[in-house]
Amino acid sequence: MKDIKEKPTAHIPYHEGTQKWNQNMVGRILARKIYYGNVKYPPIISETQYNLAEKRRCEKHQAYSTILQPFRQDMQCGCCDERLYWHPKTNQWFCRRCGMWAKPLRAEETSAAIAEKLCWLRQNPEIIHTPEGQVNVQSVEGALLDREIWQALTNAEPDVDALVAKILNRAELEYEFCSAGDADPATMQIRKACAEYKPTDDFPYTFYKGIVSNVSLYRDTHIEFKLRNGQTV
Repeated sequence: MKDIKEKPTAHIPYHEGTQKWNQNMVGRILARKIYYGNVKYPPIISETQYNLAEKRRCEKHQAYSTILQPFRQDMQCGCCDERLYWHPKTNQWFCRRCGMWAKPLRAEETSAAIAEKLCWLRQNPEIIHTPEGQVNVQSVEGALLDREIWQALTNAEPDVDALVAKILNRAELEYEFCSAGDADPATMQIRKACAEYKPTDDFPYTFYKGIVSNVSLYRDTHIEFKLRNGQTV
């Protein structure tokens, strides 16, 4: 019988008409249980071998996914401000818009760098301020009270006691707001969060989400925070 020469693996198509592969295609193949057999196909590996490989695959995926989960959606390119994406094979963040690839930075190192910057910010609250050119705005609570007061004043027979209480409450909020100087409510909230935060061994998820809007990462892996008051640190 004439020997049949096998095609090189690189030339085996995933779909008919294309030889392009990616890690998602490989992942879908590895996850198929058909390899340890069923009523239609004979097994080519044992179920034990499959389960060990699947466990290894899932552990690797969950390891970096769990670490990156708190801030993955917030990562931005330091060059063009577009969202960054994680490449697990090379441990790099990359931008699909401008093509920037940061230097290799493992998931654990990214998390540690963000946690370290949060610690630095907590220890130096004096640098937190309202960005130049940004005017103070009303607090949400104050705006709601304004609406309630206006609605009460338009009533034919308003509840005078309730109306007076709302007006006094609104005046108290306005005084608190004005006494903050150039600090808007978001800045005040960030300072308060820094003062009240108690360090933990885990990633400070609640503290991070309360004060940080985005994380800008540059090619050299330098990071900057865009705080929820619009300030960049």
